[in-house]
Parts: sequence; C-alpha cells; structure tokens
Amino acid sequence: MKPIYFPFTFITKPVCQALAACFRQTAVYQISSTKVPDEMQKLAKSGILDIRIPVKYDGEKLDEILKQYRIWTNSHQGSEIAFLKSRADEIPFFDETSTRQITADIKNKGGRQNRSQEKPDLLLNAALFLHLAQEYDMQNLTLNQDLRAIEAMEQNFMKDLKGENHALDEEIAPEKTLESHDPGHYMTKERIQAWTRVMQQDQQDSGLFVTTSKSVFESLMDSAPEAELVVVLDAIPVVNKRVEALETWQDELMKHLEMFVTHAWPSPTDDIIRVPQVAGYEINAWLSLYIVSDKTPHEFFARCVENDSFGVKDKNNGTKFKNTLIGLLEKGG
Repeated sequence: MKPIYFPFTFITKPVCQALAACFRQTAVYQISSTKVPDEMQKLAKSGILDIRIPVKYDGEKLDEILKQYRIWTNSHQGSEIAFLKSRADEIPFFDETSTRQITADIKNKGGRQNRSQEKPDLLLNAALFLHLAQEYDMQNLTLNQDLRAIEAMEQNFMKDLKGENHALDEEIAPEKTLESHDPGHYMTKERIQAWTRVMQQDQQDSGLFVTTSKSVFESLMDSAPEAELVVVLDAIPVVNKRVEALETWQDELMKHLEMFVTHAWPSPTDDIIRVPQVAGYEINAWLSLYIVSDKTPHEFFARCVENDSFGVKDKNNGTKFKNTLIGLLEKGG
C-alpha cells in the first residue's frame, strides 16, 4: 500500500521530501503524461514519487480546450476574472452547457449537430478542472517565491541602511513575513470533488490519503464527524539521503497503517514504533492520522461531495480496504 497525495496533481520538492520522511514512496495523480512538470519527473526518477495517470488525456488537447475556454469567457464577460467572479457559485467545466459550448467544436471539428443532446463528459470535466488547477498552483508558487525574494532583498537593504544598531530595532519591530501559501484554500470542495472523480479510476487501490492543506483537511473532517485520531507522529526528520533506521521505521509504520485499513476497527495502536532520531537535521515533519471506520475510500470521498457534478457517487468497486485513513502532514523547523 502506498499513500496517495491529494487533492492536488502538482507537488513541490519540499513537500515531496517531507512525505519521503514518512513514507518510502508517495503516489500523486496526473492527467497527462505530456504535462508532468520537470521537477516532478525528477522526483519520480529518484524513487520517492509515484506518478499515476488513471485516465490518460492528450495534454495538447487539454491545452487547446483551456485556450478555447479563455477565449469563450473573454468574449462573454470581457475578462476571465470578471467571468469567474460573476459566477462565484459555479465552476468551469462543471455544468453541461459550458462544457458543450467549449468542447463541442473541438470534438466535432466545428460541427454543431446534436450539440443540444450531447451528454457531458464528467470525467473530462474533472480532468480539465484539475489541469486548470495545476496551472494555477504552479503560477501562484512562482509568484510567492518572487514575493519572498523581494521581501528578503528589502530586509537586507534595511540592515545595510541602518547598520549594526538595527538589530535592536528588529527585536521590537512587528514580525513581517508572508503567510505560507495553502493552494487548497482556493475552491477546496471543488478540488476534492474533481480529484475524487479521477481517484475512482485508479486501479491501484490504497486506504491512506495524505494532504498538506489544512483547508482540505478541515473540510474533510467537517464532513466526517465520526473520524477518530489514530496517532500524531512528531519530529520526523526530513533527510536528503538514505538512513537505515528511518527506512526500517517507515516499513513498520506502513505495516501498522495497512492493518488499520484492512481490519475491523478499533485495532491496537500502542505498538506503533517511535520515530527514530537522526542527528544533524533541523527540519522535521509532523503527521496526524485520522481513521474513518466502516467506510471504504470510494465511499468516504463520494460522501464528501455535496454537488455530484462529476458523478462520483455512481462509481463503486471491490476493495480490500474496510476503513479510510486521512493524514495531515505539516512541516516545521
């Protein structure tokens, strides 16, 4: 069993390294093999990331549909941003009308026949949304990195300007730092819904799902009041090389977690081994694990969907997993 990172298709190197502190390998979904970011390809080659493509789409086709979408929104509302704001309760590619209007010309090469009777491709809708979300997340990461670089330059400039005496001023000055960016804060439920539709096509089952987004985690917990805290693993060392003691701990941890999701709950948790200490590493990860008993992963995530625009509730599959584990991974110094 491998943990699956959700509900994102884009993962950064620091996040992947934090996951690698807990698990030998983590799976993440992609929509197209031609659109996998370079950094993610490198992480996959290193062995710590398993890139899965449950449903394969042509990346160039997705780009063309998104291009047509932007042209369509601009022509209808003057700008894409204005269009999205005017339809705050709706999501691109979530309704039948917009999808038919945007994709029919591509599918039918400009033909308009039977367009009104064409059924929406719910899985394609989900793929388009996740593709658009990935572009959004990557652009926002670049923006946040640029802002942090500017802030660092500003701080260095002030130090040079004020000299050594500035150290005393810094002690009483209010802290001025940018908040860490949580991509899951934007369209949280819609991200979960679209990701769930793709997850249900994955033939490699898992009972463990991990997120680094507090917004996503809190949204799921709100929909699962019966979820129980299993364990909080703190001070997990984030290393950049193989450490035998840490790998042994990871293997034992995964054995326990697989037992939790394949056997009737409750199960004993007292024998979960302690995280080994690794000297020389100041960055640690914290992993909080919650279990939703008597709910398979497909049942659990489908239940979290309020508006079944992607048709996730019509999918059911045989699985060995009786329960679902949800993890929140946090990283600290």
